[in-house]
Amino acid sequence: MITGVEENLHNIKLENAAETLRREREMLYAESLKEYTPVFLEKHSRLMDNYFFESFEKSKIGPVMAIGKNPFAIIALGGYGREEQCYFSDVDLLFLFEDRVPEHTEKLIKEVVYPLWDIGLEVGYATRSLKECINLGGSDYQVLTSMLDARFICGMSFLYSRLMEQIHKKILNKGAERIIKWLVETNSLRHQRFGDSAYMLEPNIKEGRGGLRDYHT
Repeated sequence: MITGVEENLHNIKLENAAETLRREREMLYAESLKEYTPVFLEKHSRLMDNYFFESFEKSKIGPVMAIGKNPFAIIALGGYGREEQCYFSDVDLLFLFEDRVPEHTEKLIKEVVYPLWDIGLEVGYATRSLKECINLGGSDYQVLTSMLDARFICGMSFLYSRLMEQIHKKILNKGAERIIKWLVETNSLRHQRFGDSAYMLEPNIKEGRGGLRDYHT
C-alpha cells in the first residue's frame, strides 16, 4: 500500500526530473545564442529522451500496468521522432500497447506528461494498441505519416519494431500509389493555402512552398 508520504515523495521526484529538463534546456538554448551549435537539435532530443528514461524508470504506475502481460512503449513522433526537436516545438508522443489500452493509462500520462506541461512545454500524445495504429494508419494517412517518423524511446523495444514492420507490410507495400497520390494532393492544397515563399514578403517557412513540410515530405 502506498502512503500519502510515499505519494508526495514520488511526485517530487518526477517534478525534479522535469525541473532538471527545464534547466538543461535553458542552458542549451543560452549556449546556442552565444555560438553556432551544429548539433543543437540532436542534443535537445537527447535531453527530452533522458527525461522519459528517468520518468519511466521511476514510474509508480508502470509496474501496476504489468508490462510483461501487456507490453507497452513510449515512442517519439514528428520532429522529435526525427531527432529534430526545436526549442519551441511541440513534443509528440505515442503510448503504444501490444494488446489494449489499459485502465491505468491515464495515470501513466499524468505521471509522464503533466510535469512537462507544468514547465511550459506543449505536449501532444496518443494512446493506442498496435492493432489500432495499423487500422488507423491504413485509413488516415495523416496519422500514417506521423508514424513514419516514429522513434523508440523507452519500454519494450520489440513493440516498436513490430509496429514499423506491420506499417510497411500491411500499409506501405499494399498502398504505395494511393499514399503518394495523397501526399501530392495534400502538398498542392497546402501550397495554394500558404503560397509560393519566393514571392512573399513574410513567407511561411514551415508550410509554404519549399518550406519544412516539403523537405520532410
